[in-house]
Amino acid sequence: MNTGKKGLYIFLIVFLSLIVLGLSALLVVGLTGKGGLFGFHFGQSSTSSNLVIDKEYDFEELDDVEIKIKSGSLKITNTESEDDKVSLKFYADKDSYAYVDNGKDSLKIEDRSDDCRFFCINWVGVKIELALPKDYAGDLKIDTSYGDVDIDRFELASFVVDSSAGDVKIGGAKNIKASLSAGNFELGDCLGEARIDNSMGNVKIKELHLTKDSEIDLSMGNVEIDNVGDVNVEAETSMGNQNISGGDRKSDITLRIDNSMGNITVR
Repeated sequence: MNTGKKGLYIFLIVFLSLIVLGLSALLVVGLTGKGGLFGFHFGQSSTSSNLVIDKEYDFEELDDVEIKIKSGSLKITNTESEDDKVSLKFYADKDSYAYVDNGKDSLKIEDRSDDCRFFCINWVGVKIELALPKDYAGDLKIDTSYGDVDIDRFELASFVVDSSAGDVKIGGAKNIKASLSAGNFELGDCLGEARIDNSMGNVKIKELHLTKDSEIDLSMGNVEIDNVGDVNVEAETSMGNQNISGGDRKSDITLRIDNSMGNITVR
C-alpha cells in the first residue's frame, strides 16, 4: 500500500470514529431517560434567579446526601461547622420544581422541573447551592442530566457522580466513582479508590494517593495526572500518545488507564 492511500485510510478511520463517538454521546444524553425523551438542550444562557428554598437543616448524624438535577448547576461548598448543619439555597422558576426530603440521617434534593422534549431553546435551569461541614464523612450521590457540577474538597466523603452532559469539578474526596457521557472531569485529590468513566471529555487530576486498585476509562479525551503517588500505573491508548513518568511498578496498588482516543500523561 502506498503512502498516500495509507494516509487516506488513517484519516477516514479517525474521521468516522469521531462521528460515531459524537453520535453515541448524543444518543446517551437523549435516550437514557435523562432530560426527557430525545431531550436536547440548546442555548441555555442562565439558571433561575428565583429563590424558592433558603433553609438550614440540623441532623443528628448525616450519612447520606442525594441530589438529582434535570437541568441546571450545582455548587457544594464546605463549612467549618462542627455540627451536622446543612444550608440549602434552591433557585427555580416555580416552587413546585424544588423537592427536599430530610430524614434523621439523610437528605434528598431533587429538581422536578418540566422535562425537555425534543429541542429546547433558551432553557432556564435550576440552581442549587449546598453547604456541608468540611468533615462530612458520608455518601454524596449526584445525578445530573444537563449542567455543571462544582464541589469543594471533602476528604472524608465518598462520591458517586452520574452526569449526562456538563463539566464536573471536585476539590477532593476519599473515594470517587464518576460516570460522564459528555463533559470534562477535574479532581483535586483522592485518598482511597477512584473509578472514572468518561465517554467524551478530558480527565484531569492533581494528586492520587490510592489505597485500593482504581481505573480510568475514556472513549475520547485526554488524561492528565500531575502526581500519581506510589502506585503501579498500567496505561493503554488505542489512538494517542503516552507519557508515564510517575508511579511505582513494585506497588501492590494498581491504577489502570484505558483510552480509546486521546493522550495519557502521568507524572
